[in-house]
Amino acid sequence: MPILILGDNQDEHTNFMLNHLLDLGHDTELIDSADFPVTLQITYNPIQDEGYLTLPNQREIPFNQISAVYWRCYNGVADIPLEDPDQSYIAENDSRSLFETFLQSLDTHWVNSHRAFLLHQTKPVQLAIVSRVLTQRDSTTLLLPQTLLTNSPHHIRDFHENTHPCIFKPVQGGAHTLDLQPDHLTDQNLENLEYSPVTIQQKIEGVDIRVFIAGRRIFACQIKANTLDFRDDPNPDITPTDLPGGVVATCFAIADALDLKWTGIDLRMTSDKKYIFLEANPSPMFLGFEDYTNLPLTEALTTLLTNPPQ
Repeated sequence: MPILILGDNQDEHTNFMLNHLLDLGHDTELIDSADFPVTLQITYNPIQDEGYLTLPNQREIPFNQISAVYWRCYNGVADIPLEDPDQSYIAENDSRSLFETFLQSLDTHWVNSHRAFLLHQTKPVQLAIVSRVLTQRDSTTLLLPQTLLTNSPHHIRDFHENTHPCIFKPVQGGAHTLDLQPDHLTDQNLENLEYSPVTIQQKIEGVDIRVFIAGRRIFACQIKANTLDFRDDPNPDITPTDLPGGVVATCFAIADALDLKWTGIDLRMTSDKKYIFLEANPSPMFLGFEDYTNLPLTEALTTLLTNPPQ
């Protein structure tokens, strides 16, 4: 029974896991959503709840024979360049609808699920769920930073006045975190909120911690960087680290609540050993962390994909 990788053939992690699984002898196929509907075909009978994929190489795979899916990335379906823009719009909507039906209806071992992906696309909802988890657990060692998402200038100014220092970042992602400076709060700059909302967050001083979860296994590393966002430092100091038992248990509870079997959770550890949750990624990049730390991340992800729960 094949393993599918939902990804992009130009993506490093997609190609690495595809070749790694093939080298181990696992039947593995790449599914690139951008191939649909041009060279990738989907057939689905919703009444009988059965379907088929026909790959660009003409291999046909029944839905019920797919053992697992590694969701590396989903970049939408192919552009349909018809002369009539209305027909092009309908064609693209129909293609997206059937492809996302496949993502939601395929009953198999997802790493991770469509729900997990959507929660990452709507990070405010993800934070609200994590907040409920921490409240239910009465957590004192894993906390959340004060956060506001808005396109309202006066709410940003009020939040900054009561919470500074602050950082700001996109609502969904795609750009790195920056310090919020007074010149960002001018009327001229805040006019940009007419084009896009922003996330404003309490700045937490401390050390970055990346936590990888693979099923019921957990690995953590400490990241010392010379930049606010460690991704901007070309030479961060990344080393394995241990987490307190209560933080481990809470990280597992967060992963469960977000439907994450495989995740990279970003925390910040303060000088008084409190841990602050920043976000949970359903498809974390891991090869660089593995190179720095020798943590068995590839093996953990491989085991998760090749040993689905019965």
